[in-house]
Amino acid sequence: MRLPLLFCLLFALPASMAWASLLCPSPLRVGFDNWPPYHYYQQDGETRRMRGFAVEYLDAVSARLGCRLVYVERPWKRVLHDLARGRLDIAMEAYFFDDRARYAWFSDAYNPGRTALWVRKADLYDEQDLATWLGKGHRLGVTKDYYYGAEIGTLLRRYPHQVSEVNDVQNYRKLQLGRIDGFLGDRLATPWGLKREGLAGGIVPHAMRVYETPTHFMLSKQTLSAEFVARFNQALGAVGKSDEHALIWRRYASPR
Repeated sequence: MRLPLLFCLLFALPASMAWASLLCPSPLRVGFDNWPPYHYYQQDGETRRMRGFAVEYLDAVSARLGCRLVYVERPWKRVLHDLARGRLDIAMEAYFFDDRARYAWFSDAYNPGRTALWVRKADLYDEQDLATWLGKGHRLGVTKDYYYGAEIGTLLRRYPHQVSEVNDVQNYRKLQLGRIDGFLGDRLATPWGLKREGLAGGIVPHAMRVYETPTHFMLSKQTLSAEFVARFNQALGAVGKSDEHALIWRRYASPR
């Protein structure tokens, strides 16, 4: 009796390779945009290498699964578009939205996703929450197309004349020039951006707690199964419980 070709091939491979070939489409296509320290290119001599907190986390997960990864640079909106159509398999550092859940699985969370209010070091603000700070008439910069959660979104709509929506670097410059009194920025990424712009010493996070929402990997429903997502989450949890998590975090917690 003949065995199906698939089983013949599997018996011819080492067990780990056979299982990996069933588990992982090879290679997995990972979409990313340039956002240090989460995902970015670093030039090492003549070689460009993918680096970043999310990149190293995903690399550690894929190593446990026996999967190969190919990183594909796209603008963020294009990443989502291609993920929905199965042209990409994974996106990194994503917030959960119901409309995204129509076309993507969401992994378990791997990053707390903290947002802070960044102000000039010389300015002293004793307000303990953003609502009170805005209520005092302070001007706030936010990042265009960035999600700060429903509660913060409602608060920002109450003060439309005090809130300006631009990109990260414009917020840095507007704060430096006194055109705004503070801006909202990611707790891990903002120090990297400020250092790149030569502004690291004069702009600091305020002590108030602003917003925290976990971030996830998004996996395309067009190309990856629920079974794969379950095993992906097992590997993700193993990384989180290992020493690798702390090592990866420390590598990117301070700008280089």
